[in-house]
Amino acid sequence: MSFLQWNCRSLQNKKIWLHQPPFTTSEFWVFQETFLKADDRLSFPNKIFFRTHRNNRTGGGLLIGIPPNMSGHVISENSNDPNLEMLAVEIQSHNVTFTIVNIYAPHGFLISIRFKIFQYSKTRTFIFGDLHHPFWGGKTSTPKSEEFLDWLNQSHFSILKTSTPTHITHNFTSSVIDLTLLFVSSLKRSVLLCSDCTFESDHLPIVVSWSKLTKYNKIS
Repeated sequence: MSFLQWNCRSLQNKKIWLHQPPFTTSEFWVFQETFLKADDRLSFPNKIFFRTHRNNRTGGGLLIGIPPNMSGHVISENSNDPNLEMLAVEIQSHNVTFTIVNIYAPHGFLISIRFKIFQYSKTRTFIFGDLHHPFWGGKTSTPKSEEFLDWLNQSHFSILKTSTPTHITHNFTSSVIDLTLLFVSSLKRSVLLCSDCTFESDHLPIVVSWSKLTKYNKIS
């Protein structure tokens, strides 16, 4: 299974890229900052979409796309925390059940009980997010991002790391702020690759492959 994470910084003007690799070769899409509103139409021939929208202000928006031959349902979405956008979808594929969690919280967020449940979930959980902290290659931190790091260090999750920058600014400074978190037991079955093209965003797409049959080395 392959998951493509991308902070697209507005999806409407980048739809043409969705017909090109690595988008066409990835089964699951996990996008941040789509800038879509609830009444914006979006369809794709081989994807079912789950979305959240930030209707009260500009920007934001999350999307999870899954193949049409799989079933999924939303188990958690946006909270009252203004620093956090979250969308979690539980997916069933043949005899495998797993959860994709999509978060956008560049300044960190309060670790609520609703978020902690993913640590104790009985299904395999993949967390993809835009989060800033020097620990994994970001440039800045906040008290809330420190709290997230504390939670991560005490959880059953681990970062699937990349040394390749995932964010490049207009003045060509780079950082790693797009994260993939997996259960520790999933690391040996996972591999992460970072695209070398931003596709008109300032973030590089990240592709994570996960196999229950093939063992991969942990990316360091």
